[in-house]
Amino acid sequence: MALSENRIVYGIHSIVPYSRTDGMPYGIFKVLAGGTISLAAEYEDLYGGSQKYPWASELKTISAEFTASVKSMPDFLFELFLGASISTTVASATGTCSTLTNIKGTSCKSATIGVASATLKSASDADLKAGKYIVKVVSATTVDVYCLTDVEFGRGTDLTFQNDDLKITASALTIATATEVTIPSTGIELTGGSGTIGMTIGDTAEFYVAAPHGGISEITVGQDTAEFPEHGQLCVAAKRSNGDIFEVELYKVVAAGFPIGFEETTFSIPELTAKVLYDSVKNKVYNVRAISHA
Repeated sequence: MALSENRIVYGIHSIVPYSRTDGMPYGIFKVLAGGTISLAAEYEDLYGGSQKYPWASELKTISAEFTASVKSMPDFLFELFLGASISTTVASATGTCSTLTNIKGTSCKSATIGVASATLKSASDADLKAGKYIVKVVSATTVDVYCLTDVEFGRGTDLTFQNDDLKITASALTIATATEVTIPSTGIELTGGSGTIGMTIGDTAEFYVAAPHGGISEITVGQDTAEFPEHGQLCVAAKRSNGDIFEVELYKVVAAGFPIGFEETTFSIPELTAKVLYDSVKNKVYNVRAISHA
């Protein structure tokens, strides 16, 4: 009888985390640098007399760990590994402007005495520039506008910073009762409140802008109600040229934390670390499934 063909594992194809409650997948990692499942044993050694080596050794505990390098950051990654809550905005062909919200004081954003709203200007979506904007009161009836990034200043009509404070308005904008005023070159307009305008100098408000987009995820990390759900994972190696398939299923995984890199001319590749636990219902830690080609 000839020897069996060697079992060889090559590469990585996908990792799919799934709910332990109903088995439904959270999503799939396809852009991967690799993954490793490791079991590390701790031993109790017995030493005695003048002998330098142990007389006996017994296994104490085994730590099971799964590490992976992922090259994409889907929403479910933040949910599982950072305990994040996620809200989404549907795709918009005209762009999105968030609700104007006061930061300092209460007069800048005001339905009566200040700026009632910041909104998209009709037919000006080509000039929208993604970013966080700050509206600052400089007199009872005027404001300056600042932007915290110039990442899209070249979109549509060019926009530039006016000074090192990141002001984008060359001159202050006048806020008049129930009247729109455009923030130049941004595709955004501010509308005055319904009453006599009378803001307090130094008050500020903020809003966020996104140019036409395919959807926005707002990912909130660090809430006091955050949970890190136990989940399962199915890890599949690349299918070999001879047709062999190799996969490992982890039944009970807990994980928390990963870094987000901002490196010059480099893709961010989060390094994930998870603990693999014993599943008392299935009476196993993980299962290997090796399918040989016909």
